[in-house]
Amino acid sequence: MTRTEFQYAVEDILKVPRGSLKESDSRDTVETWSSFSDLDIVECIERNFAFEADTDFMEAESFGEILKKLEGKRVFSA
Repeated sequence: MTRTEFQYAVEDILKVPRGSLKESDSRDTVETWSSFSDLDIVECIERNFAFEADTDFMEAESFGEILKKLEGKRVFSA
């Protein structure tokens, strides 16, 4: 999964238009982002990147923080 494909998957989870999610977006700026969405995002990470997402992912304050954590694990394909 590429970084863009992951963004699209998260946008689908949050029910926002594709390409609209910014790294600065968070639970405070995206009306549809709830604790249930967090669970769906973690499940998406685990399913697509084949590792168990730890609590750090649930505690991320923004979409950008989630991306940085994933980039640190070098999970995105080219």
